Amino acid sequence: MSIATTIPIVDMAPYLEGTPEGKAQVATEIYNAAHNVGFTYLKNFGMSEDLLEAAFKVSQSVFNCDEKFKVPFNPEANHGFTQMKGEALDPTKPADLKETFTCRNLANQPSGPDYWPNPQFEAFMRVFHARIVKIAADIMGAFALALGLEPDYFDKRHTGLTQTLRLLHYPPVEEVAEGQLGAGAHTDYGTITVLFQDPSGGLQVQNLAGEWIDAPPIPGTVVINTGDLISRWSNDFFKSTPHRVVPRPAAMKNGRLSIAFFSDPDPEVMIETFPNCITEANPAKYAPITAGEHIRERIMASQAKA
Repeated sequence: MSIATTIPIVDMAPYLEGTPEGKAQVATEIYNAAHNVGFTYLKNFGMSEDLLEAAFKVSQSVFNCDEKFKVPFNPEANHGFTQMKGEALDPTKPADLKETFTCRNLANQPSGPDYWPNPQFEAFMRVFHARIVKIAADIMGAFALALGLEPDYFDKRHTGLTQTLRLLHYPPVEEVAEGQLGAGAHTDYGTITVLFQDPSGGLQVQNLAGEWIDAPPIPGTVVINTGDLISRWSNDFFKSTPHRVVPRPAAMKNGRLSIAFFSDPDPEVMIETFPNCITEANPAKYAPITAGEHIRERIMASQAKA
């Protein structure tokens, strides 16, 4: 389609069943969604409803406790708690109406009160993180298949050093400044994002016509989107699509929760355009850059100015 107005729904089950035909089918569907829209809903993606429900309960509990303040966000480590209006994803607008708890590189993140609000929260986050790592690996495996790369191409470059699990809370608000959003318009920084939403809604995606369309929560699905670095890797064949979170009446009254997992390459991975994405009509657009350099620049730029 020339102008994307809807977000496709892809069934991951045939890929997970493991037949060559099923894997090829899903890989093609994910590939097309990343090219045409940059977003897709994924169903039958390999997580129980009980685990996801528990994750939202744990998320709510940490935002309700004062222990979160003991672990303030460290932008260099990309870990810790960010207070309301502590981030401005769109620096041209007022700071975002959200608070977050971010956990990067959990496999190597130390334990203890300097890094975690409490031991129970840490224990759950490590279990939940491991489950999402598998989901992200399946999706990137589908990309590798569609691109004609070796099956573990992305696995080798995403060992966890900059993979990040982030809890987001949009508290109830009564007043919103002009242009202020729950999360300002932005693109994600890395390879793919795995996003779970609660029922409140508010996510919007910009289509190719420049229009903002709703991406409401659909029961039994997770939202997947492609980020800046895979767009750069693919010479812009894959979209890194702007998106935002707008205040909705339900969220403004009761608050909103979402959980995002950013599967980004290890810092030293050199992002160079895939050879099969360079043609005479579409020459390489980008100079090589390390993933760490790109992501660090984006994180620092997103911090709200005092």
